[in-house]
Amino acid sequence: MRLWAVKVPRSMAEHVRRRLLIAGLIHPDVKICQNGQFILIPVIKKPDMSLLNDNIDNANNTDNTTIIESDFEPGHHNNRPSLEDELGFSPAYDVIGDIALIDMDDQDAGKIASALILCKKNIKVVLGTAGPVSGEFRTRDLVILAGEHRTHTIHTEFGCRYKLDLSLVYFSHRLGTERKRVADTVKSQQKIVDLFAGVGPFSILIAKSVPGTSVVAVDKNPKAVQFLKENIRLNRLDNVVVVEDDARQAAYKLRHCADHVIMNLPHSSREFLNSGMMVVKNGGLVHFYDITPEDDLYRTSWEIIQDTAISIGRKVECVEKRIVRSYAPHQYNVYIRFRLIDLNMRGKGFEPSYSCEIAP
Repeated sequence: MRLWAVKVPRSMAEHVRRRLLIAGLIHPDVKICQNGQFILIPVIKKPDMSLLNDNIDNANNTDNTTIIESDFEPGHHNNRPSLEDELGFSPAYDVIGDIALIDMDDQDAGKIASALILCKKNIKVVLGTAGPVSGEFRTRDLVILAGEHRTHTIHTEFGCRYKLDLSLVYFSHRLGTERKRVADTVKSQQKIVDLFAGVGPFSILIAKSVPGTSVVAVDKNPKAVQFLKENIRLNRLDNVVVVEDDARQAAYKLRHCADHVIMNLPHSSREFLNSGMMVVKNGGLVHFYDITPEDDLYRTSWEIIQDTAISIGRKVECVEKRIVRSYAPHQYNVYIRFRLIDLNMRGKGFEPSYSCEIAP
């Protein structure tokens, strides 16, 4: 195909290519090519020469840079530089939907934000995290550093789509594999209560991937509930019921109904153990998350679980325990799955089928 092209000496090609890339002028469907001692950079329209001269220090090279028409072979080519080439190092960042998150405290935050927009086609916004997750609804302060002026996006994970606004709700893409692990423990026709559902990543994945399930998704953040309802529609589900309420109030209304109870509120889950145990039926499973120190990964959590069960006349059997991820220096996000049994059912045809020893 015949296109406009910038013909530039090889020694200046990278400078000119970057300027054209930032201006959005490089043609996306053809490849940059070499012509003797020159490089031909295909563009979508004839550029202004002043745009090119700004980045050329050598006057002789400036004179040798021209805009011509040339024939190019069609075919997509990624002309974007790598982050490492652009920055000289590999930056730390997270991606949720088409939004990248970086640490505002990084001295190179501005440079990293610009490089992400330049180098990563899938990133349209770069946000700086201006503080830790905090408050009743686990949100954080964010600053728009580059790209489009927005904090909302749609994140895709295991075939599910989640619409969310990072300034209004809590969402961690790092728990995607964890959510899949929990979903894989659920069987068809079972009932699940997600006590801290947020925008629905546990609830929607289970409802969509395990046919025949019935899910009750509970959350007290009205903004999260709004997105949760939108995400149910977005994923075309009819087996998720949304409850906007405090987990304690909801648990009383849902007592003894669930085969699985998900308690993903690791900083406060101990405070709601009584509620979680109230919801699960005899023989049902609780998926419990906690934040613990490395020298006491499970023991204290398990003791609290046992004491809570005894206080309501029930018994617990451990099914699984594991580290989910490192949370902070010497602190871990841990998972304990346990089965709850009514003491008065012992010897009446029901015996636990799992057990495991809890150790530090």
